[in-house]
Amino acid sequence: MKIHNEADRQALDQRIQTELGVDIGKYRDPEVTERLSELIVFPLYVLSWTIRPVLLAFVLYLLGFFLLDLVHVQYLIYAVLGLILALITGLFAGLFYLTIRFRSDIRAIMTYSMDILKGIVQDMDALNTSTHAGNRKDVLQLLFLGTMHLITIPLTSDIIGNKVPFIGGLVARLVRRVLTVMTNLFRFDKINLEEAKIEAGGEGKILPMYLASVTGFHGIMDKVLKVGIRVIQAPIGLLLGFFGVLSYLFIYLIN
Repeated sequence: MKIHNEADRQALDQRIQTELGVDIGKYRDPEVTERLSELIVFPLYVLSWTIRPVLLAFVLYLLGFFLLDLVHVQYLIYAVLGLILALITGLFAGLFYLTIRFRSDIRAIMTYSMDILKGIVQDMDALNTSTHAGNRKDVLQLLFLGTMHLITIPLTSDIIGNKVPFIGGLVARLVRRVLTVMTNLFRFDKINLEEAKIEAGGEGKILPMYLASVTGFHGIMDKVLKVGIRVIQAPIGLLLGFFGVLSYLFIYLIN
């Protein structure tokens, strides 16, 4: 089950409540919000990281007035179009750099999400309902999707949007995209799950499966994180290349 939009998230929430009797929303409490807010460090530096390439592009733009052979109306054309191209190219360069820098925050967010999931699993184990030997793996995967799509991703997006001035909405969408791709790709370690099935025995008791899956979590997470980063880097990189080439052609033609 892959989640892409709000309708998918609502359907996921309804499915978890119907099939498992779990209200994921009750785990989205102030303590979780505060902890996630503490983990997300990069918004404190996001402006400095993104503004450096923009400032560099602006400095190069100013140097163009002295280095390029401009005459008459060319000054006006360069002043307007040159500035626009420089700022756009610098912005995309900054965003591309930013996607590299927030890897550690994404790892911390995913790791904490597994702690949230553990609390949900413990509650289910205490009730000893809705699971049996044949569906534990599916239940665990469904709870993981609920934890990420209904708690972690929305809260993280809101926190970043509030923390980052000016471009918070844009950065929040980038992080949301990475986490969504990672969550949709993530699958628990099947070998560990199979071993945990034997350990769990009987009805209910999906906690041993959860604990066994954590063993291989970080290895799997690094793989899906790499994919998630590349997914959002691809369009940014293409736009950076496009405006970079456009800027070069502009300078070549006007000089």
